[in-house]
Amino acid sequence: MPLHTSRTLLKATPQDAFDYLTTPACWHEWHPASVGTEPDTRVPQPKGAAFEENIRTAGFRRRLSWRVVEVRRPFLWEAVATINDGSSVCLRYEFAPDNGGTAFTRTLQYTVKPLWLRLIDTVIGRFRIRMETTSALRRLQQRFEQALVAGPDAVARDP
Repeated sequence: MPLHTSRTLLKATPQDAFDYLTTPACWHEWHPASVGTEPDTRVPQPKGAAFEENIRTAGFRRRLSWRVVEVRRPFLWEAVATINDGSSVCLRYEFAPDNGGTAFTRTLQYTVKPLWLRLIDTVIGRFRIRMETTSALRRLQQRFEQALVAGPDAVARDP
């Protein structure tokens, strides 16, 4: 089961970072793999919430059915997803105060069921996911830096 953990420092309070990042309707604004979610609800998703996400990663389009399984605002948010081919994903966000900002840790763990897709994941998929994550965290940092200049509600608006 591949595991990708990444960390970055965000120029935001843990509450602001938590509220933005746990709003899946905003994911497409900073993560290159996210195409959009349904419903397009622009509020943090509580424990038990369910939503669908369309993604494009490693050259494939997929639809994930998410369910939020743990929430401890503003420190932790975790959701699990299934895909119709039997694959699954666990996404965990952790937030900690750090020098006036927030240390954000994103952990992605997944299983790939179809054998042919497991082979692709081993050869290029994991590398592509690491590249997408690096890009996503850079974009996320930029969103919060721009919000400092534009005002407190700027991070919640589409670019």
